[in-house]
Amino acid sequence: MSNFENKSWQELREKVLSELNAAADRESKHTKITYCSGCGYEPRATALAAEIGTEFGIRSELYQTTGGLFEVDFGEERIFSKIKLGRFPEEGEVAEILKAILSRSEK
Repeated sequence: MSNFENKSWQELREKVLSELNAAADRESKHTKITYCSGCGYEPRATALAAEIGTEFGIRSELYQTTGGLFEVDFGEERIFSKIKLGRFPEEGEVAEILKAILSRSEK
């Protein structure tokens, strides 16, 4: 086997391992969406969970509560709070926040 072929396989191996590690890291972290069930926020929560799963392959757990809450946590970090901001996330807003967090962690 030539030196060139060996290097190509090694680069490919490193790339695959890097992608597998990134996927494992994403799976170990998940989003938690806490929403007010009595307020009718469940459709928003399930739609957001589906968007996160489709775009990032990240699992979302849904938690029902009361009191007008609509909170999104990623790992240990709160990334969106309706209570704090006084509004729901705009379309694509949580995805943009997650992109920023994931790109920060890949560096």
